[in-house]
Amino acid sequence: MWFWVGTYVRLSILPHQISQQDWISVYKETVKLLKAYDFADLGEKKLFDIQMPVYVKSEEHEETSRFWRTCGNLGSKKFAETFRLYSDIKMYREAAPAFNNETDILKGYESSVVVFNAKTQGYPYHLYILAIAMLIESRFPKFASVSGDIDHLQCVKAKQWADTHLSTPIKLPLRVDPRQLLNRFSPKNESEKIELIEKWTIADQEKILELVYTYSDKETFHKWIKEKLVKHSSPTQIGAVKLLVYYLNLVRDVNSLFSMACKEEGGPKYKPEEMLRAITLTWVSIPPQNYDFLEAFRKIEGHPAIVERTFGMMVMDIKFSGREIKTYIPLNEVVENFTNCYPEWDNKANLLLQQGNSRIEEELQEFYRSIAPILDLNNEKESEGSFFDNEDAFLYFNNHSVLLSEEQDFHLKTVAYSIEKFLTKNPEIKERLYGYDIGSMKLILGKMLTEKFRMFLTEDAWLWIEGIREEEFIMTLLAKLILDDSYNFKMKANNYRLLRGMFENKLITEKITEYRKDPRVITHIQEMIDKEKNTNEG
Repeated sequence: MWFWVGTYVRLSILPHQISQQDWISVYKETVKLLKAYDFADLGEKKLFDIQMPVYVKSEEHEETSRFWRTCGNLGSKKFAETFRLYSDIKMYREAAPAFNNETDILKGYESSVVVFNAKTQGYPYHLYILAIAMLIESRFPKFASVSGDIDHLQCVKAKQWADTHLSTPIKLPLRVDPRQLLNRFSPKNESEKIELIEKWTIADQEKILELVYTYSDKETFHKWIKEKLVKHSSPTQIGAVKLLVYYLNLVRDVNSLFSMACKEEGGPKYKPEEMLRAITLTWVSIPPQNYDFLEAFRKIEGHPAIVERTFGMMVMDIKFSGREIKTYIPLNEVVENFTNCYPEWDNKANLLLQQGNSRIEEELQEFYRSIAPILDLNNEKESEGSFFDNEDAFLYFNNHSVLLSEEQDFHLKTVAYSIEKFLTKNPEIKERLYGYDIGSMKLILGKMLTEKFRMFLTEDAWLWIEGIREEEFIMTLLAKLILDDSYNFKMKANNYRLLRGMFENKLITEKITEYRKDPRVITHIQEMIDKEKNTNEG
């Protein structure tokens, strides 16, 4: 099964309800925000006597219709999909399904037109493009709607930034602000209120549960939770365990939970042994110090979701279903409440819970041992420096505030070794490359990178490459491209990240070039390979 994963920002409008005059006025405000941040666009510059695609600062385009576009930001050197905004409302009217008189976008969502719906992949420009989308919704509250992979705190941050650059402040999007939502629709009863919150509010499941608890009466909330639990045939299913965890985080009461899940009419009436297993899976009676190291894996509100992290969290949910618990209730208290519901379980409940907790604690200890080195590295500060994952380390390494881990530095040594070996084994390629003058080498470099690898760089990256006078430096870059092309490495994600680092960050290529020319490094790697080979043969 295939499914699309990404981190999106989406803006929809009812274009027939917005006049050109009002639209152009708001468009001009978006241009202010565009200029206030280092938004990037893929443009063209003349380099090595040819026009080359490069990332430049986003600016307005004045072609048939005024518009701007962006796909990232220059400071982070991270780029994803393109967002575009036109100054002419007609561009969106032409895309409208059909004219109708709907005056509230949430009541006529099928009549709306998507202005943009693209992946930011959680890169830094996410919050700033969100701010622009929020500005448009703010100025046309009933005719525009912001959605996507956003949360309340992201929107608060985006608003704070936008307000410093605009003469009139903007509002939070309706879909992250339940108070605004309920005021707009004035629900007639409690169930309508919950229906509105569930249908329109963008928030994770735990937050939705909190909102229903806050905005409805206790009886309605109680009934709603039971209806949610009934959808799960067993309380040990991941979805059911998560509901139990969120309920305990909020209400901090196992007694009402046992009653609701096992006894009450309208509830799922789970079997006692199943409910005991489920309550063990919530970790509610496991002392927090046994799993506090998992804090590093919690979702951070206000930070856009990154794809790799989203996948990681899915795996963590399967392995550690109780990792989101924030409530601790001692085991004897849990047992006491359970036996109030089921007196016949008086002796068995304590034993089963203890056994279940011990098994989970062993799994946690085993997991901790496997990730302890990573956690230590994460906490380590060396001469005020920080360590990052490969992508960020290679892009931002600067020898003081951003350092390379031993593993990352060793990776650069292996790259230096592979380049040297490739040139030694292919003397005709080496001879041909050294036969070019440095200008021709740079031209080949530019053409290969943009045409074969479809990798585009910032203008700053090309400027430092253009200024390089050392032939060996360019040889490192060129030989790496030819090597990757020969062995079809160019599509491998880790290799792509290193390549970007080599071109965007002069210090990475400098290190690899030094290692290439250091016989001790080359000999050391060769000895390691020979030793590995002999071990395998033996």
